Amino acid sequence: MTFLNFILLGGIGAATIPIIIHLLNRNRFKIVKWGAMHLIDTAFVVHQRRLQIENWLLLLIRCLIPALLALSLARPVLTGASQLFGAAKSSLVLLLDNSYSMDFSGGGTANFTEARADATNILASIGRGSDASVLLMAGGVTPLLPAPSSDLDQLQKLLKGVDAGYGAANVPESLETAAALLTKMNNPYRELIVVSDFQRVSWSENDSPARARIAKLLHAQKPEPRLTFIHAGAEGTDNVAVESLDYSRLVFGVGQTMQLHATIRNYGERTYPELRVEFRVDGTNRTVSQINLGVREQQKVLFTHVFESPGSHVLEVRVDADALQADNYLQASVPVWDRVPVLILNGDPSPEVLRSETDFLEISLQPYAKTKADLTDLITTRVILPAQFNAESLAQTRVVVLANVSHLTDQQVHWLNEYVRDGGGLLLFAGDRVRPDWYNQSLAAPGLLPLPINALAGSLDPAVPGAKIVGEHYTHAALEMFNDPRNGSLADAEIKQWFKLKETRPGREAAVNVLAQLTSGDPFLVEKKHGEGRVIQCATACDADWGNLPLRSAYLPLMQRVVTYLASTVFPPRNVEVGKPLVAFLPALDAGRKAYLTDPAGQKHELTVTAKGSRSMVEFTRTQRPGLYTLNPPDGTTIHFVVSTSRLESDLEQLKETEQQALAKHMGAALAKSWQDWKKLDRQRRFGTELWRPLLWTVLALLLGELLLQQWITRPPASPKRAAQRAAETKTRSG
Repeated sequence: MTFLNFILLGGIGAATIPIIIHLLNRNRFKIVKWGAMHLIDTAFVVHQRRLQIENWLLLLIRCLIPALLALSLARPVLTGASQLFGAAKSSLVLLLDNSYSMDFSGGGTANFTEARADATNILASIGRGSDASVLLMAGGVTPLLPAPSSDLDQLQKLLKGVDAGYGAANVPESLETAAALLTKMNNPYRELIVVSDFQRVSWSENDSPARARIAKLLHAQKPEPRLTFIHAGAEGTDNVAVESLDYSRLVFGVGQTMQLHATIRNYGERTYPELRVEFRVDGTNRTVSQINLGVREQQKVLFTHVFESPGSHVLEVRVDADALQADNYLQASVPVWDRVPVLILNGDPSPEVLRSETDFLEISLQPYAKTKADLTDLITTRVILPAQFNAESLAQTRVVVLANVSHLTDQQVHWLNEYVRDGGGLLLFAGDRVRPDWYNQSLAAPGLLPLPINALAGSLDPAVPGAKIVGEHYTHAALEMFNDPRNGSLADAEIKQWFKLKETRPGREAAVNVLAQLTSGDPFLVEKKHGEGRVIQCATACDADWGNLPLRSAYLPLMQRVVTYLASTVFPPRNVEVGKPLVAFLPALDAGRKAYLTDPAGQKHELTVTAKGSRSMVEFTRTQRPGLYTLNPPDGTTIHFVVSTSRLESDLEQLKETEQQALAKHMGAALAKSWQDWKKLDRQRRFGTELWRPLLWTVLALLLGELLLQQWITRPPASPKRAAQRAAETKTRSG
């Protein structure tokens, strides 16, 4: 036991005052001889022992009162002195929940404002010389400083600039990072504090095994760190969110009409009879719709738009429903092109009309140009011979088509492989000049061939029926339009000859997706992702030599959709999740130059463009904050990126108090409601439990007891007659 006010222990000497008074008063009496004294001697002997006990008890109480009062003023603590002095410095890791649910304001003050204030006060209250680290739990576990620091003032200043609005809090990753960080800190007294709103989706039962594992790691550390949960903020009951934006992920061209379906969800217990839903393009309001959104209901709202100019555009759907702004809107970046350049390698050219390998393909990809119509094609084609193909051919090309190409040189395969890996699209058509052995070796080696080419199937004999393309419900973006009979039917075509595409090594091509099949059971169209790009392989030719598909109405939309699908992946994604890098491909000549990116907070970042194969690229990795990022490449254009997070955070339900207590018990943690509560816990942990309060209550009880006992002792004596009767009774019993 130690004392915080040790000098006040001298007050215990006041316990001798009642004894001194007793001794002084003991000699202040006179002996008076009285003849009738013998009549009460017997009664006096009977009550003498009781009177002594009462007086000794009264004296003891009077001695204890000043002694205990002095003891309480000295503030005794149940701990050892070595622990008391060793706790002056500590090592602290503070996890701060900065997810966007923390922006909810229940009583006028946002939950995050309270949490940040708690964190700041905790840093201000730990001893000088302590080291601390603050980790933000959302948008990727991010420390305020690269390493633990003893500059607590700097940490507090940095905290003032932190805000919420990030993605969902990753609780297991945050706890694991904190546990690893504690092992590298210096002071023997260590503590981990979590300040959060304890939103149910972030502290779900699914993560319970992970949390239990981390708690075990913490308890195994020597010295064992203290774990404290601090609940910050109020629970929200009303919240509406724009949950998703659904639109075609294929290329949009100038003048094309796009359809966008926005999903609006009510997470609360309130009905919105006339909820305004705004549709914006590049920050300008285009359409406003009103919906009736019931309790816990979700609805889809349809918007349409025609892009009038090429370039990068930002779509936004916004509702004005509640104070939590982070999920009241959702954005998407959409590149709009005036043209999609396609490079076609013709493996079987011919001067005759419709006899060249790629004639039908060219017509289908740019029908307006071939018919000299006034309208403009989105796709523009450039046809070359395989021998003319080089690295420069790939500049500004969105899709490369190999049409009945027998083979390429090793250098050409290298260029093609780099192009696809960087996000380009490749479309392979079979034909009579294709050399299966070269495809299965040279093209398959780098991963550019989805499935090996096996035996030739079918017959060109008119008397032998060919295979049909299986008509089914298509789910792939390139074929889903054929679920509408008005767009033609693939099943109308007859395929007379084709290559069997079959994997000979089980499990090798698990990533291959079969888009369409023939009635023979053989794949017709297959797809494989390669790096950042994609390859689609067709089992038959693109001309009419092996079937009548080019003569059917479905051929033109099929080729258009397949090519635009491949072109849609030529760019790295413009819409990414929190924490994913932002990448843009730029012309090769931009390598070494500067690009500038503006983040959602308005901060501008200078980036250096680096060479990447036949192109250059720029990359930005600090995408912890959701929102709109704007890139300005060296050529002065604008590229938009949208970083978004899961809308699970929009459900503001928190763990109940009993659930928080169970969680704390499960992890061996203490639970506090504010930093003041933590301070009390911290005092008990560091200094032990102070006893002044129970001692003071004891003093008050003794004062009351002393008063009652004194009244009992000084009560009026019994009458002489009654005393004589008691003496006679006593004498009779003793006789």
